[in-house]
Amino acid sequence: MKNYMYTMSEDNERDIASNDETPVDSVNASYNDNLFVRESNNCYTYFLNLKSKKAVELCKGDFKHHNMCRRAQPGYLSGFPVLKKGDYKCPVIEKRTLTDNPNIYKLKSIKDKCDPRFYKGAMVVAPGRDYHYYRFNDDGFWTHKPGYKPSTRYDSDHNLVLDPKLAARDYGGTLNYKDFCGYYCVPRDNKAKDMAHRDVKHEANRKMVEKAYETQRKTLKRLNVKKANDPLHVLGRRVAAVLAKGVRGVRGTRKTKNRKTKNRKTKKRG
Repeated sequence: MKNYMYTMSEDNERDIASNDETPVDSVNASYNDNLFVRESNNCYTYFLNLKSKKAVELCKGDFKHHNMCRRAQPGYLSGFPVLKKGDYKCPVIEKRTLTDNPNIYKLKSIKDKCDPRFYKGAMVVAPGRDYHYYRFNDDGFWTHKPGYKPSTRYDSDHNLVLDPKLAARDYGGTLNYKDFCGYYCVPRDNKAKDMAHRDVKHEANRKMVEKAYETQRKTLKRLNVKKANDPLHVLGRRVAAVLAKGVRGVRGTRKTKNRKTKNRKTKKRG
């Protein structure tokens, strides 16, 4: 109930409070504390350091029925079509990102510095599957937000991300962000960047954004995820799944050790 009672301040109020000196901080938990803020934001919005009240309110309805939420995507703001499998490659995602946000500029190397009015970010791609972004914070840590999950300082091997290009980015199966796209400088001022959810200020793109929302809504419905009204129950189920996976791994290790012990005994008998 506490999550549903949460109300975010208006987007324009946050814009007014933002400027060229707005800090970015790795310990800022504002993307993690509320269920619907966490679920309605992804690596793209985290990379931009933007949130949307509309996205949070949409999430309250989506999560209640589907245990999932729609999130902003690169390119939607500029009128690009809904992302398809063939779009998940560096040139395409970069073009969509920079067209949405022409104030973002690319660096040649991690050693290059951003203008003080900007902070550094990075982008990678899992070909044919997904994109992902990282953010370099003023406290010296790289962080990222893996989809609906909380933001983190760690890579897929649970090590601190010291450089996104060198970090472990293989999350199993096709979710391997093996293609590194580059480093970028992102404006600190909210008024100098934008994303699809904030279409109120972009009437020309309103119909396109609504179509994208509808497509995502149909996708959620097609997934036919079993309804669960209790967010804590859903989160508990996710934790249980992770723990179960860990237990299976331990059992597998024990079986291997037992087989090795039996083999050693057999050899001694021989």
